[in-house]
Amino acid sequence: MPPEDFRDSVAIVGIGYSRSPSAPGGFSKNSGESVTTLTVRAAREAAADAGIDPKDIDAGVTYQTSDSIEPQAALRALGVRRIHQDTNLTGGGNYASASIMMGAQIIYHGMAEYCLVYRSMNGRSGFRMGQSGAGAGGGTNRVGGAGQFQNIYGLAGPPSTYAQQARRYMGLYNVTSADLAEWSVNSRSNAMKNPRATMRDPITVDDHQNSRFIVNPYHLLDCCLETDVACAMILTSAERAKDMRKTPLLIRAAIGGPSPFEDLADTGFKYMRDKLFAAADIQLSDIDIALLYDNFTDCPMRMVEDIGWCGPGECADFVRSGATSLDGEIPMQTQGGLINEGYCHGLNNALEAAQQLWGEAECLCPKWSEGEHTYDRDICRQTRDPKIALHTGVVGKSALVLMKGD
Repeated sequence: MPPEDFRDSVAIVGIGYSRSPSAPGGFSKNSGESVTTLTVRAAREAAADAGIDPKDIDAGVTYQTSDSIEPQAALRALGVRRIHQDTNLTGGGNYASASIMMGAQIIYHGMAEYCLVYRSMNGRSGFRMGQSGAGAGGGTNRVGGAGQFQNIYGLAGPPSTYAQQARRYMGLYNVTSADLAEWSVNSRSNAMKNPRATMRDPITVDDHQNSRFIVNPYHLLDCCLETDVACAMILTSAERAKDMRKTPLLIRAAIGGPSPFEDLADTGFKYMRDKLFAAADIQLSDIDIALLYDNFTDCPMRMVEDIGWCGPGECADFVRSGATSLDGEIPMQTQGGLINEGYCHGLNNALEAAQQLWGEAECLCPKWSEGEHTYDRDICRQTRDPKIALHTGVVGKSALVLMKGD
């Protein structure tokens, strides 16, 4: 299928979070609920946002690491009338954009009318990354699969794995830990204006440097959070979306990156940048906002460099210049990202991209819920009239370009 055939044929029409009286922002350290309940809450909110009955959803896509509910069970819990397609992907951040791509393909090929894409996890109180046995209730911390061969060498979880990439990047380009702190500080400045965000206290580079080490070179403030949450979105055809309650957010392009990379410091954009731009029929300068998978600070910084916003090793200076701020050349992590808002394996970054394009960013403005934004950067994080957004999976292993429709 040529990329231009798929372009603008599928739209995001609604989004939702697993909110509750105890977690009004959706993110918590202890939801006290099952992943099924979290999923149903988020899906119902997404359906209401789209203006459809949840029972009309007829397909589902998720990605997980044996820590969540499969689509067929989720759709049945919603009381859907008929399931035409369900896709359960095994994996994590590499599917943050790719799961949306899978849902879009279901719609594009006419397999369903409304597809629910979701990620649901008790990532703090339940199944914790790197502590899978104990977190899952086994109590033995036994690890199977590929992990059993990594754990014996100390690679017990994502921090120790990605730390190797960070060290390679830092060594190649003389990047320091204080440089990584620039990303963390900029993201936190946006999170301070986000009532959903878990971490909202201001931080400085010194705060970052004084935070405890997790795995060298990662300080605590380099790392994403562990949270309990579910995020969901509704996809449908662009044609059907024209008659729905919200402005369609068209999927301009969705693409997966190669694996493995030639060098530990590489990201997918070193290999797929031109292909992505050609599929979306855009140039780098056309992108208005970017929500990059920020599991650790160096990961999005490397993507910024590989996609071409600045040269290798120059992202810290790019951030220092104000280019990634809310009024900068290319605003990034507008809600605080995974290291401040919360962690839903990157799908919450996609929901943030949608809210920004709709002009509905939750902030501290008195009338934000009515679509009125002050653009006072002490309280407002809505960017100015964005039209095109970039969303990525971990280190560019998948990417998505969204465009606000007419």
